[in-house]
Amino acid sequence: MANRQRFFENVRQGRNFEKRVREDWIRNAQGELHFETSTRHHRKRGRIDIFIDEIGDFVSIVEIKATNWDRMPPHRIRPNAMRHVRQIWRYIEAELGNKTSVCPGVIYPRAPRDKDRKKQIEDILCEEWGIP
Repeated sequence: MANRQRFFENVRQGRNFEKRVREDWIRNAQGELHFETSTRHHRKRGRIDIFIDEIGDFVSIVEIKATNWDRMPPHRIRPNAMRHVRQIWRYIEAELGNKTSVCPGVIYPRAPRDKDRKKQIEDILCEEWGIP
């Protein structure tokens, strides 16, 4: 039963984090802001957490993830980061099909405390896949 309670607590914390991020974007973002925008790429459906239709053929796609990298076992870092990469790249490719330029991003509640772990995640997301 403890695992079930922890799961629901994690879900609650994730939803609260997403709500705070959205409120901040509403106050500060420029451009036409959309939340939970539906997208489809190669028969896969998805919902972009934050979609900004800015100027002409340029859009921004931002995913909000409540991932706690500090609690994750080291062998799960790359697979989880790559799961995020694949999701975001599906959204990017769907927009590229619309002949638009895409600026992707991902928001986490906090950076890992361990500098090596932080660098590993940044290398995967930013250096390998271009997702800040």
